[in-house]
Amino acid sequence: MEIRIVRFTTAFDEACHFYGELLGWPVTHEWPATDGQGRGCLFGYGETARIELVERASSDPVSGVFVSVQHDDVESVHDRLAAAGVSILRPITDTPWGHRSFAVHDPTGLEIVHFQSLAAH
Repeated sequence: MEIRIVRFTTAFDEACHFYGELLGWPVTHEWPATDGQGRGCLFGYGETARIELVERASSDPVSGVFVSVQHDDVESVHDRLAAAGVSILRPITDTPWGHRSFAVHDPTGLEIVHFQSLAAH
């Protein structure tokens, strides 16, 4: 079993760069544009989570959903994204529920919350 977040996007190349190059997620499957269908790329995260990007001529704004990704060292992810020019939506903060987290928008407008569990919780 796996969980997939599927995002139709007009920012396909930028989104593939974000997940593949900046976050370092491996491509598990990709396909070319055919018969009016845009390109597609599936990125893996761990054993069961996937982000699937599908190129479209138009896409709806994202509303009411975000993706939360756990890391062993959230500060290094923050620093890598900030150094690459990714705008930080919410700065690194320690939460009352025991996470250190920050948020960005991916190039498609999907909010990504990166977090690390704090040992004391």
